Amino acid sequence: MRRTTRPSLLPSTLPLSILALCLGLAMPGCKGKEGGETGAEGGEAKADGGEAKADGGEAKADGGEAKTDGGEAKAEGGEAEPEPEPPAAPINRAEAAAPVKGKGAKGLGFQVNELTHLFALAGQAQAPEWAAAPAADAGPDLTRDDDLDTAMTCEHGGDKPCALGLSLPKKAKVEALRLYSAAGPRYRDYTANPRIAKVRVHTDAGFVEATLPDGANHAYVKFDSPIETQSLAVEVVDVHAGKKTKTVRFAELEVYGTDGDPRPALELNPEQAWTSWETGAWSGDGDYTIRQVFIRYAVPGSPVGEEGPATKRLSRATAVFGKDGDNYVLFERMHGTDCTEHEGNYILFDRRNRMLYALGDLGGAGAEVYRHTSGNGFAVGWVEDGRFTVKGIVEVAGKLEWKRPPKTAPDDPAAQLSKWGFETKPLGRGDTLLAPPVGCHRGGAGQLEPLQAATSVSSDANLDPSQWLICETGGSTLFAQGVCGETSLAYLVADGKAAGDFEGKAGESRGFRIRKAGNAYLVELSNGNGESSSLYWAEAGTFAQLEKQGALSVRPAAGCAECKDAWVDPEGSGDPNEGEAVDEGMDGEAMDEGDTDDGDEGMDDEGEQAD
Repeated sequence: MRRTTRPSLLPSTLPLSILALCLGLAMPGCKGKEGGETGAEGGEAKADGGEAKADGGEAKADGGEAKTDGGEAKAEGGEAEPEPEPPAAPINRAEAAAPVKGKGAKGLGFQVNELTHLFALAGQAQAPEWAAAPAADAGPDLTRDDDLDTAMTCEHGGDKPCALGLSLPKKAKVEALRLYSAAGPRYRDYTANPRIAKVRVHTDAGFVEATLPDGANHAYVKFDSPIETQSLAVEVVDVHAGKKTKTVRFAELEVYGTDGDPRPALELNPEQAWTSWETGAWSGDGDYTIRQVFIRYAVPGSPVGEEGPATKRLSRATAVFGKDGDNYVLFERMHGTDCTEHEGNYILFDRRNRMLYALGDLGGAGAEVYRHTSGNGFAVGWVEDGRFTVKGIVEVAGKLEWKRPPKTAPDDPAAQLSKWGFETKPLGRGDTLLAPPVGCHRGGAGQLEPLQAATSVSSDANLDPSQWLICETGGSTLFAQGVCGETSLAYLVADGKAAGDFEGKAGESRGFRIRKAGNAYLVELSNGNGESSSLYWAEAGTFAQLEKQGALSVRPAAGCAECKDAWVDPEGSGDPNEGEAVDEGMDGEAMDEGDTDDGDEGMDDEGEQAD
């Protein structure tokens, strides 16, 4: 069930473009074209759009087709078409500096309630006429598709600068931009190509310059006061050089402000999102550091074929929490661990306004995550042995409200969580044989017979039915095995035949994990004694590999403890309220979104040997 949006953080209504019809006899030569769409609360608002040309550059609308309220309109002498929208606002190159200053940053700070008025602005991505032409198959529309795997590309250092423009439907007050310019996800691609180091942002009020941090993370440009504009362009002034190419990538551009038209909410089901990496999630020995790990997600509504659903790469993170239809999603970003002490932080993502709010480590990196029953918040912390470090945040009456642990641990932790409105059962990082998801059960006598009749089961299999998890999905049956120290195995049987399988190396399983996601199951099968894992999508006759190297969420490094996947509570390591003043009230520059990622830009040369 989709949650309702809050009017205080997004405009309650969106202006609809007037769909004017003209008669051929009265207005000779009047032609129209159906175009783009804009999301609004309670549904979608359709507006004229489509392709528009401005200053010789290509413009793409965020949406798709629009239709008049009355369907097709006809006039005497033939069929009349809607009048087109005015051309997109031209993307000009400012000649003078704007009256405000800009600053590059890894995040927008921890004062979240000073940010909740912002929302992502709708706009048409363009390649400005005065800029270098993008590659033919890598145009500006790819910067607005919510996928880091796609990007507009252009060559840096030529006669014309690389630049990406955005034409807004109407004037807005812009306060910040978010960019992603790193190549990937393979590490060799990341190092081979440049990342944007310095930009000049052109607006109707002049230009602003900012230096951006390096790394495989989003980077922000923050203005010290709002700039009113209907167009802007991000011109690349300098780059962090790549080893092999000068090809600049604009993988994502998000513009935040007020008064303009908002972009539609991001369609994201966190139950159908997971983590992905190239060779291994961790580097090091005893003191581990995270490598480049990304969140991928199934595109909602995409058909599930033999290779599974269409997927996109969203952001850096090591786990994602939430349920389908929630307004908020929580990203966990573990940075390092020595197996006892853990470093990491949390990012709250509002799907509606597309804002990312940095929360610090809340009640402890790697601790249990509790979802608010409304889908409007999360809490994180340790609850055991008289300790209650749970700290959270939830939207209340249009504002984000902190929930801090009491100075004395409550006698009834569940009652405290309920009082705050959180579920008392934490969100899992994956179900197991001992705690199966809905639709699955532990095998019993005779229940392996359909599997054995359909396929030749690996000789490494343990044929004790109680060691198998059996799940039903759309007339197909999934069989999975792989307790720690045995062999990871999974088979899908459909219509009495094997529809797909996974057979790991003998004795190298760390234990499998599984998650029910709609009609499908996401199955995580470990290998290399837990050094890595593969992820599969199982649904009604389809058993498709989502990731050769990936998981529902990143587990602790395999060298920390054999056969143990839970993050260890560093009991007694500090006061439950420690860090409270830092993660919500200070400027946040020391701990902005991603600021603790300085050591995890890829680590080692993990991709140099990889294919």
